[in-house]
Amino acid sequence: MKKSPAMIIILILALAGLLLSGYLSYLNLWGAGCSKFFISCGGSKAVHIFGQPTCVYGFFMYLAVFILAIVALFKESARSVMKTLLGFAILGTAFSGFLTFYELVVLKIEFSGLPACAYGLILYVGILIVAMLALKQKNEIVPQQTPPQMPQTPQQ
Repeated sequence: MKKSPAMIIILILALAGLLLSGYLSYLNLWGAGCSKFFISCGGSKAVHIFGQPTCVYGFFMYLAVFILAIVALFKESARSVMKTLLGFAILGTAFSGFLTFYELVVLKIEFSGLPACAYGLILYVGILIVAMLALKQKNEIVPQQTPPQMPQTPQQ
């Protein structure tokens, strides 16, 4: 098993996202919310999708990235998994970027700290950059060496 530094970085970023979104999901679903915390998630104005806080969706997206990164660590050729990770990174960046914009610009929510979606955006941008660099690195064509030529024997 060859451990790719890119996969390890993605794994660490996904774990950080899992911990962040899992903790925020707990606070929103079973706790008192997270409006007075160094990471803020909107308090009473928190954005919900289909009745669930957005951090719940973030948790499952980070879980998918985490599982894919583990699978990629154990595969000989992880190119297809890396492409899937790139797709999740694009989706996660768009999702958290839109939510950050929506909460700050449209809803104009007053946060006690940096919005949770902004932390998610930072993590997903990191995953996106690492995935793009890893795919680009694997796409570079290594020049093929020509096999050594056999010495010519004189014809008689």
